[in-house]
Amino acid sequence: MRGPLLSGPLGSAATLDRVCRLLHGHQPTVVLSALWLAEALAGSFPVLALVEEEKRSAALRAVRRASRSARGLLVVSAGEDVPLRRGGVGAILVENLMDVEDQAAAEDLLVGLLPALRPDGVVASLDATKHQETEARLAALFLAAALTGIVQVRPREGALLTIGSAPPQAVTAVRAARTLALPGEPRE
Repeated sequence: MRGPLLSGPLGSAATLDRVCRLLHGHQPTVVLSALWLAEALAGSFPVLALVEEEKRSAALRAVRRASRSARGLLVVSAGEDVPLRRGGVGAILVENLMDVEDQAAAEDLLVGLLPALRPDGVVASLDATKHQETEARLAALFLAAALTGIVQVRPREGALLTIGSAPPQAVTAVRAARTLALPGEPRE
């Protein structure tokens, strides 16, 4: 299993193998925006890819390739706007979470994903970095989103996989209510 030619350490066989092993048993798996990653993982287990509308033609090609090779890949062209069933997802994988410029927006993204996770579900971020500061910022984001059992793995130099388990449902409900506070209202 390999990623695209220019995917670097994230698309290496070692990285993708480690991602598969860590996410195995956490199905269904949702991959946000990273079509190449969803297609690579679909060889190991069923994957739902949520992609932006502008990636529609690439998504159609990926689905055709997956159907020819009997891979379990479903692509929905709408990105994060697709509502996922509450408590129905085993794993959510985000590529390069650190590319989200605003720390608060990255935290809100993670918190917004929590209601979709099963009680034993996980959120994972696959980032291209060699810097310990980035590693610490990712861990802090996962902590701020109330994820538990946070683990960071470097399957290959330049690739960082951060995984956190779903918090208890009571915590998720409180976090969701806090995120939905009206604009101008202070967040608690």
